[in-house]
Amino acid sequence: MERQKKVIDASVIMKWFNVEIGTKEALELRERHLTKEIIIIVPELIFMEIINGLKYKKHDENFLHRTNKALFETQFHIERTNQFIMEKAIQLSIKYNLSLYDGIYAALAQIHGCELITADEKLSKIPQGKRL
Repeated sequence: MERQKKVIDASVIMKWFNVEIGTKEALELRERHLTKEIIIIVPELIFMEIINGLKYKKHDENFLHRTNKALFETQFHIERTNQFIMEKAIQLSIKYNLSLYDGIYAALAQIHGCELITADEKLSKIPQGKRL
């Protein structure tokens, strides 16, 4: 049986490293991925988004390096940006008034025919969106 795919955005993964509302649910998604129940799909920009976000939350350099290692060890299905994905992202960012960054997540969910799990209210309102 093929594993269910989920696109998750940075707002969800940030909860893995900061205790806040939704952390428990976010960690459950990670566990489901690590036990091969689901496949988490992310754009390659996620690594920069997460580390940058944690840097601005005043985490120290050592924490950022440990987080970077943990992210790569998670073995996401990583989608590299290409012309097709960018075209979809542009279309969706205009249609739903999203940032182009959020449009990338929306495009991946549409391309893979799966849910986009997010803690972002605006992004959760697109057809594939699901609020964490």
